[in-house]
Amino acid sequence: MVPLMEAGKMEMMMMMNESRRKLGSFQICALCTCCGGAKGVCLPSPCCYAINCNIPHRPFGFCSFTPKTCNCFGCHL
Repeated sequence: MVPLMEAGKMEMMMMMNESRRKLGSFQICALCTCCGGAKGVCLPSPCCYAINCNIPHRPFGFCSFTPKTCNCFGCHL
């Protein structure tokens, strides 16, 4: 299962990520909607969120939490 995100948004975030400096990771566990499996079912699940800054089509310095995984294993609680 994967976190539900807008189409094309993840690819743009990955391209922008290559040009930015690396900071220490900050992650948090919270509820999100995850979709997947044979039937593409979407379920509320605990997800690991990470902070993303300078998101395309947002003002410079804008940051938000985005889901990275559909579990909280290895996520800072």
